[in-house]
Amino acid sequence: MRRIAGTGDRRSPLHFRGATMLRILIVVILLCLGIGEARAAEALKKIRIASKAAGESLVPYVIPQRLGFYREEGLDVDVIVTRGTVTTQVVVSGAVDYSNGGSIPAILGGARLKILQVSTDKPSQYLVVSPKITNMKQLNGKIVAISDSSGNSTLLFRELLSKNGVAVETVQLRALGEPSVRLGALLGGAVDATMITVGMARQAQAKGFRILAYSGDYVSSLSANLETNDDKIQSSPDEVYKVVKATLKGQLFYHRHPNEAAKFIMEVLRISDFNEAKEIWRERDKQASDIAKIGRATEEVMMTNIERVREQLRAVGATSRVKGPVTLDQVYDFSFVKKAYEEIRASKWDAMRYEYVKK
Repeated sequence: MRRIAGTGDRRSPLHFRGATMLRILIVVILLCLGIGEARAAEALKKIRIASKAAGESLVPYVIPQRLGFYREEGLDVDVIVTRGTVTTQVVVSGAVDYSNGGSIPAILGGARLKILQVSTDKPSQYLVVSPKITNMKQLNGKIVAISDSSGNSTLLFRELLSKNGVAVETVQLRALGEPSVRLGALLGGAVDATMITVGMARQAQAKGFRILAYSGDYVSSLSANLETNDDKIQSSPDEVYKVVKATLKGQLFYHRHPNEAAKFIMEVLRISDFNEAKEIWRERDKQASDIAKIGRATEEVMMTNIERVREQLRAVGATSRVKGPVTLDQVYDFSFVKKAYEEIRASKWDAMRYEYVKK
C-alpha cells in the first residue's frame, strides 16, 4: 500500500477506532457519575423548620446543617425565621414541618401539636437590685420593675419570690415594658429591682448594683427546640425520628464541644470576640440541666410550664381559649428524642470528632 506523502501518520484504523471507543466510554462514565450525583441530591428530603427569631435561636439548626448531621439522615433542612405566634401557626397549617415557637398556648386551645425536644429548662433572667438590698426578704415594700402584669418574666419573678418566702402582695410591681427601659429605671433609682438578662445585669453590676439571684436556681422555664403537628407524627414517624436525631446531635455537640460551639455563635451572632461568644455559651449551657441537654424534661418541669401558660392566659382574660385540662402526653412527646439519644450513645458517637465548618 502506498503511503500518502506528508502525512507522517502510520497508525492503523483500528487504533483510531479504539481511541474513539475509549473517549465514548469516558463520556458515558462521566454522565453516569453526574446522574448518580443528581439522584443522590434528589434523594435528600426537603424539610422546613421555622425559628421564632434570628440570632441565637438559629444555632441549634446551623450546627447540624453545617456538620452534615441532617444530610447523614437523608435530609435537606431549610430554616425560616418567623415571629411570635406565627411560628406556631405555620406548623399548625402545615406550611412548615417543624418549629421552635413554643406551642403550649395553641395546644391548650385545642391545636394538635407536640413538643418533641427541648433545648433548655431554666430561664435566662437575673434579679438585679439596688446596692442597699442584700437578701430576698428585703424586697418587702420595694418597687420592682416588670415587663407587664402577665408576661412570662413577671410570672417567673412571682415564683422566685414565693420560693424565697416573700409574699408577692408586699412588693410593689411597676410595669415598664422593655428590658432596656427597666434597666434605665433601676440605674436611675426609680425602682429598686428588676429581672433582666446577664448582659444587662453585668452593666448594672459595673455601676455598683447587685446581682442578687439567678432565677434558674429557683424556677424552671422550658424552651422548645423542635415541635410539630400530630399529623406529621402519625404519617411520617421515620422522618420525625431522623430530624430529631440529627438536631439532637447538634445539641450534644453544642454542650460537649464549647470552643467549637463558640465559633458557630460568633458566626450566627456576627461577633468577633471569641471570649464574648464563650460567655454566651456558658450562659446557655447553664440554662440546661443534664436532662435538658439530651432534649428532655422532668414531669414536674413539664407540668409547671403548662400551668404557667394557663396563668398567663387567665391574666389576659383568655381563659375561653382553653379547651379544658390536658395531660402531659397531649403536650410533649419525648419518645423520639429518647430513642435517638439511646441510639447515639450505643453507637459511641463522639462530638469531639467534629469541628466548626465555615459556610
